[in-house]
Amino acid sequence: MNIRNNLLASGIGSLPFLDKKEAVEFILSNFKNHIPFWPQLPKTSFLESMHVQFSEKFPGLSVDLSRKNIYIDTQRSSFVEEFEACYNSFSTNQSDYFAISQNYAAGFHEFIKQIAGKNLKFVKGQVVGPITFGMTLLDEKKKPLLFNRELKEIIPQFLSFKAKWQINEFKKATKAEIIIFIDEPYLVAVGTDQFSSFDKSTIISQINSVVGVIHKENALAGIHCCGNTDWSIILETDIDILSFDAFGFMDSLLIYRDSLNKFVQRGGVLSLGIVPNRQDYNLEGYAEKAVKILKNEPLLLKNGAIITPSCGCGTLGEDTAKKIHLLTIKIAESLAGFE
Repeated sequence: MNIRNNLLASGIGSLPFLDKKEAVEFILSNFKNHIPFWPQLPKTSFLESMHVQFSEKFPGLSVDLSRKNIYIDTQRSSFVEEFEACYNSFSTNQSDYFAISQNYAAGFHEFIKQIAGKNLKFVKGQVVGPITFGMTLLDEKKKPLLFNRELKEIIPQFLSFKAKWQINEFKKATKAEIIIFIDEPYLVAVGTDQFSSFDKSTIISQINSVVGVIHKENALAGIHCCGNTDWSIILETDIDILSFDAFGFMDSLLIYRDSLNKFVQRGGVLSLGIVPNRQDYNLEGYAEKAVKILKNEPLLLKNGAIITPSCGCGTLGEDTAKKIHLLTIKIAESLAGFE
């Protein structure tokens, strides 16, 4: 794993840009020696919202752009046909069936276009995780998909193929090492009544189904959770990288020091969201403060690290988002000489 023992910067994914070309140019001009990532652009379209962006071709998908509403209609006449087409595409390994179109991810297509021919060491993509997708997307009865026995089984496969399609597109454009983050903000609800019917092994199994496909495609798999959760569950999955909000929840993660030690000992790398994604936060002089905080916890840097914003920046102003991302680079480069 070449990412190991490096100190590099990257982004979570979402940016507030309205111009896809400008967004990608900002990323590549600043992160070319770090980990460039394709930008999700939620201000440009409802279709670029995290759970919507990866829903294209899901059986029963119904999207109302005027109302900014999405749900899965299992009762419509074409549902069975759509379900069979999706399932058959799993069986026959047709990853192009799960392509993410320009309408759903303009930043991805622009990123692929601009990285062609560039000498990059790493590129990063992302996909929504099965738990978040399954709890956020509802059926026609307003019931989360994870509570639909039939659909629950295909969610990890569906998202795995979304990741696989991305990886294949990356491979056509670059020889860089590929990283895919699985975004799982809904894991903050673990331990609540919402998750009373899902045990630890079910959550791990759902996530590992996606991780396994990413690994099979010779890419690295990370998971991003921007809130507090039972970190032992995530650390027991097969991920290579744990991305978390280090600004808000470093102490919470360190409570699980035994699990964290095991993760690090097996070569796991931490992606530290140490720069707050807050419009109102005073970032002047923050880089020096962040470096001191991280140096006080050498376990977090033992296998190298990725420095990121605490979460996505899609709701911020462009100038603030730029400043936050440039700070990740400054912090990573300041830490690079730390041993």
